[in-house]
Amino acid sequence: MNIIGTVINGYQITEFIDSGGFGSVYKAIKSGNEYAIKIFREDYVLMEFREKGEKNRIKREIEIMKSVNHPYLIRYVDDFMETLLGVPSFFLVMEYAQGKTLKKLITDNSIIESQAIVISVKILEGLNALHNIRGDDEDKGIIHRDLKPENIIVAHNGEIKIVDYGISKVIDYTSITSTGDVMGSPIYMSPEQITDSKHIDKRSDLYTIGVIMYEMLTKKLPYEYNSLPELYDKIKNGNPIPPRRWLPLINNKIENIILKLLEKNPYQRFTKASLIIDAIKSEEIKFVEKTYDLTPKYLLRLWNEKSVLQTFIEKYNKKISVEFPANFQKQQRKLLNLIQSSQFERIIDPATMRLAYPAQQDIKGLQELPYAPPKFHIISPDYLQDNDKKKDYVKKVIDEQYRLGADILVSPYHYIHNTNVPATQRRNPVAEWFDLDIKLLKESIDYKLSISDYNNKLLFAGICLNVDCLLDEKDKKDLLNMFSAFDCDGYFIYVDCIDNNTNKTTLYHYIKTLVELQKSTLKPVIAGRLNSLGLGLLCAGVSAYTSGAARFESFYEDLYKEENEAYIMHERYYFPQLLGTIAIEKKNPIKLKAIMDILGPCNCNYCNGKNYIDMIDAPNNKLHFLENIHNEVETIKSLSHNERLSYFIDRIDKAIFNYKRLHNIFRANEFQHLINWKDVFTELNKVF
Repeated sequence: MNIIGTVINGYQITEFIDSGGFGSVYKAIKSGNEYAIKIFREDYVLMEFREKGEKNRIKREIEIMKSVNHPYLIRYVDDFMETLLGVPSFFLVMEYAQGKTLKKLITDNSIIESQAIVISVKILEGLNALHNIRGDDEDKGIIHRDLKPENIIVAHNGEIKIVDYGISKVIDYTSITSTGDVMGSPIYMSPEQITDSKHIDKRSDLYTIGVIMYEMLTKKLPYEYNSLPELYDKIKNGNPIPPRRWLPLINNKIENIILKLLEKNPYQRFTKASLIIDAIKSEEIKFVEKTYDLTPKYLLRLWNEKSVLQTFIEKYNKKISVEFPANFQKQQRKLLNLIQSSQFERIIDPATMRLAYPAQQDIKGLQELPYAPPKFHIISPDYLQDNDKKKDYVKKVIDEQYRLGADILVSPYHYIHNTNVPATQRRNPVAEWFDLDIKLLKESIDYKLSISDYNNKLLFAGICLNVDCLLDEKDKKDLLNMFSAFDCDGYFIYVDCIDNNTNKTTLYHYIKTLVELQKSTLKPVIAGRLNSLGLGLLCAGVSAYTSGAARFESFYEDLYKEENEAYIMHERYYFPQLLGTIAIEKKNPIKLKAIMDILGPCNCNYCNGKNYIDMIDAPNNKLHFLENIHNEVETIKSLSHNERLSYFIDRIDKAIFNYKRLHNIFRANEFQHLINWKDVFTELNKVF
């Protein structure tokens, strides 16, 4: 029906605004002032009037609503019953708020993150005032019950007005909800509101605030669904999609506030709006300009090398960077004690990757870690679903690294492309693992900042990826955009299957991604488990790489599925002339002699004057490796940045030439990787 122009009780209806389940809203003018009038359908309100007259509950509620006086709450002005076009109707008059609905601003993508936080605080301040008004239900105050972006008006100056509060009590609430029927806007309803709309408290409104904050920041909703029953089930039983899935750079503390608000049980949320305001306002994003040491480094991944290191440091007086696996601490206690001296820079690998596989249950060193899962469990996104459990896991992982003497702390990390759980239509394990590790990184950053003893430590993001995810430009850019913004001090990166069999395209994108991450952040990147390719990465611009002493030259998932505490490999001997280590049969090292007959003997401190049988024997082959690798790194450090790639390309050319000289020992396909490297680094030289 068209009532524009109609005058009712002195209010001239001038414009239709909106309609909803309870009635319609119009703009009206009286005595030169603008108002909004909500007109309710007869069947919603007249029962209360018919039965109780002027002393009915609706009148009491409206009088309470009229007492509300807060800048962020719409003011109720008047109410009356009139017959409109022959239909008895109830009129509720409110001040008219200029502006757009929050829903419109979200839809138009008009809100940036900082504005969303400001708006959230204002909504909470209004809601706090509403909740603290003594209402009809003793001291419960007024519960909005239908808070949603459509019920929040945002003015051009950023001020807000919450509308429609208390409306649920103005209608015939008893008849609508006496059976516990659902009342409200489904996506914004709390789990308890879906179950029983009648028996809720103010914490239900706080859940809704979590949904609104989520939507403002991400432009998405916490659940994906295809039907209303599916939505109800997810709200009551499902885990919300982490906001970081849509907004990777969301502030960690703000995300934690949202996730706490979205808890299923009211007791798990904040108890009142003022506490949320305090939590948001106490969040200070700290921008500290830091400069980092990007000098090329080699990190020795340790295993049973105590005697090797003791001998090596007698002649090598410079700082030695090492990586020590936390699960070796008891069986390698003397080695751990040795590296505590100031000559060593230590990373303690927390071995969290291995805890995601069933084999870890049979490895004593892993099971003794304070953050290892209990018997018959593995670390998984489901296992760490609870936010408090994530925090406890992070605390134990970081504390253990500190206790073991780490100079560089590493956030807990896992292989993102874990094959333990197959992907299904309903589940994307890669996304779940990625979300988990990002969250663990954020929690690690926050935890480190909260502990004064850790202020002098660096914190690196632990990252472990499948190499294929670096081939897609969009995925690669998303990765760079995300990690370049985190307030960590560097990146400790494992990418699977980077070895001599890696094809050129994959290798190119792998190196380019790591170099771009370091260049964009000016923070050190450490590439985990590489062979002599690591020297090439140093020349391309990556800060550091790790490997064992002629062992641990690549990472692949099955390495962590194995039930071994350590790894048995053939003895290997490093040939700088071939730019790599060569497997030598220890019992019959004639291959070593044949190579040296053509390339010449090694004159390092540990091989000079020895026969080839003693050269390959451990620990000599490891000492030989360490001296040569550290000398090579020193050579790279002495070159200017512009000279380094050309230097490495020249090294590749010489290695290919030497392999060809050894054609009676090596087949052509045994140095194909060097030909691939030549193409890759030549192209990188053009790019960088």
